[in-house]
Amino acid sequence: MMTTAPDLTETNGPGRWFTPRHIVIGVFGIIIVLIAAGVLWWAFSSIGTTKITATFQRSVGIYEGTDVRVLGVNVGKVDKVEPDGDNVKVTMTVNRGIDLPADVRAVQVIPSVVADRFVQLAPAYSGGPKAGKDITLSRDETMVPVEVDQLYANVQKLSESLGPNGANKNGAVSDLIHTGAENLGGNGEKLGAAIENLSKASTTLSDSRGNLVDTVKNLNVFVGALKENDSQVREFNTQMASFNTFLASERTQLSTALNKLSIALGDVAGFIQDNREQIGQTVKDLQPTTQALLDTKSSLKEVLTVLPLTINNLINAYDAESGTLAMRLTLPDLQNLLAPQCKLLDLGQLLPGNPAAKQFSDTLAPLLNQCVNIANQVNDKVLTPILPVLPFGIMSNSKLQQYPVPGTVRGNSDPELQPGPSSSAKPSSTARRAPASSSARPSTGGN
Repeated sequence: MMTTAPDLTETNGPGRWFTPRHIVIGVFGIIIVLIAAGVLWWAFSSIGTTKITATFQRSVGIYEGTDVRVLGVNVGKVDKVEPDGDNVKVTMTVNRGIDLPADVRAVQVIPSVVADRFVQLAPAYSGGPKAGKDITLSRDETMVPVEVDQLYANVQKLSESLGPNGANKNGAVSDLIHTGAENLGGNGEKLGAAIENLSKASTTLSDSRGNLVDTVKNLNVFVGALKENDSQVREFNTQMASFNTFLASERTQLSTALNKLSIALGDVAGFIQDNREQIGQTVKDLQPTTQALLDTKSSLKEVLTVLPLTINNLINAYDAESGTLAMRLTLPDLQNLLAPQCKLLDLGQLLPGNPAAKQFSDTLAPLLNQCVNIANQVNDKVLTPILPVLPFGIMSNSKLQQYPVPGTVRGNSDPELQPGPSSSAKPSSTARRAPASSSARPSTGGN
């Protein structure tokens, strides 16, 4: 008795979706989704990446899947390693978002003897032009490390060259080592100090590299100035050559002069040696004089400052028409005779450099100041108003300053006097003389 599978498509339950036809369609759908997901993953992972094709001299320990790094950080993988004649072509992929500079280079790095090698991209991008997404590096733009067998081969070659069949065939290397050992024996401390000083000198040069650069720049400017003034430099050299020729022709006289000068200097040295006590005493005796000059420095400065103006005023006070000096003598110390009497009590000014006199003046300073103030008040308010104009301007300068300068005020002529034949010329001469007299007076009024 044969039985047939029930037809589930006619039912309303969940079993109607598990028919062979639906299962085949589902399997094909899953396969298509997986393929599409793989294609999309490959497309998105490839978009924005950078392809690098680098040519190395050799590629020991570099395989497909080897890391590609920037500053030690993994940024990609090696895709393919294939020979290219005498070189090796390595294809690499750098992850998306990693920028590389336009002058990027590829270097094979060995972290240690037993560790895996990787490809280092340098330098890291820090600004400026960027490299494209498809980079090709030639052999000159890549570097490979020195292999251990190459080091061994070079060491072996060096040992053979220095061995008994090479440079040491006649014992030259042995003699060199023996001589060096003898020369360096016992000098280890000095050699260490020399190396230390050399290190300090190198550090000093490094710290002063800015000054060295400035010096070189200044030398460049100096050489440029010499180049621009080549004719003057040549003329200077010619004059120096002539001067040297003159000195060469007069070398006998120069030698004689220098010989006599050396004798004179010897005599001077002997004189100073024989009279050093007297010279020392003389210098000590000059100390009060120099101290007095130092104490009166302000007064001397004032005299030297006013002296040129005084001489200029004296020249302007000369009246060429009359042959006289239109000036009056004014002595400041004679305008107030009482104040100088008070200054006589100031022993510090009269005896400069004397400590006792200076202490006496400091003690009586308030009294001396009040004495000068009282003398000024007596002179201005009592003596000056009642005294007439005295000779030599004694206590009379303020009164003389109030009077008109002679020759500047026109007088009143007598109406009874008859003018003479030459009276018509006198007004013009008077008119000419008045400005001359007035021009000389203002500059001398204060003296």
